[in-house]
Amino acid sequence: MKEENNKKVDSAPNDYLSKSFFEELNYKMWSTKGSRFNCDKRLRTKGKTSNVGLAIISAYLIIASLITVFGLELGISQNALNFIITGLSILVLVFSQFENAQNYELNAKMHHDSGLKISELYNELRIFKTLKQDPSNYEILSFAKDITKKYESVLNTSGNHSRIDYDRFLMTNIEYMKRTNPDKVKNLNKNEIKVRYYWNVYGWHFLLIIIPPITFVLMSIYSQ
Repeated sequence: MKEENNKKVDSAPNDYLSKSFFEELNYKMWSTKGSRFNCDKRLRTKGKTSNVGLAIISAYLIIASLITVFGLELGISQNALNFIITGLSILVLVFSQFENAQNYELNAKMHHDSGLKISELYNELRIFKTLKQDPSNYEILSFAKDITKKYESVLNTSGNHSRIDYDRFLMTNIEYMKRTNPDKVKNLNKNEIKVRYYWNVYGWHFLLIIIPPITFVLMSIYSQ
């Protein structure tokens, strides 16, 4: 009986690290790298949407200016048209400065590179867990400290991704998560996540695209 108790004590660190700490770290790396890659894709898409939005608003400004140049009668007063042109000019200026400050491409690359680094660490962890034959407690402890330090270093040198990136990662792997971590997905709403994602990527730019023509139509009606 005493020998059996000693055996349990000796194996305790190994059981704890392999079944508790390593599994937790494995999930963290897996979910973080997936979220970082989602963030990279979201920011690149958002950057392209921003360019399209700016191009359309600039086209609105050019078209409004041409109406003045050619003296077209569209049922709107000259003062109202001048107001629209001035408003579009300010909108283009503010929109350009705001979007340029976001650095979508730079931030996307940062998250992509972070995801690649975490992916390398994730592979190291998987190799150690599945291919290392009977590691000693000292080897397990040393490896755990080393890979945790590397993982934290990657996190400290890269920005945080958005919650929507993590939620989309969970939705992508929802069937697996239902079997392994049901508590993490029990409150997820697929439609809500879609709405939040599309609003984050397209919502602001969509409003900027539709507001000028709506304003033009309303001012035309008001002028008449």
